[in-house]
Amino acid sequence: MKDTLLSILVLVAILGASALITNWFARTMYRRCASCGTLNAKRRTHCRNCQVAIR
Repeated sequence: MKDTLLSILVLVAILGASALITNWFARTMYRRCASCGTLNAKRRTHCRNCQVAIR
């Protein structure tokens, strides 16, 4: 029983850490268009979907 709980705890820790890293990476590398909500690379000046200027 103790091994099962430890395994579950390790699994939850790994999944939680990967979710935090993925969220940080997405916020660092992409911007969301205010008009249509599409994710765009930070280097873009206009949305790739609706062509609205991104600030």
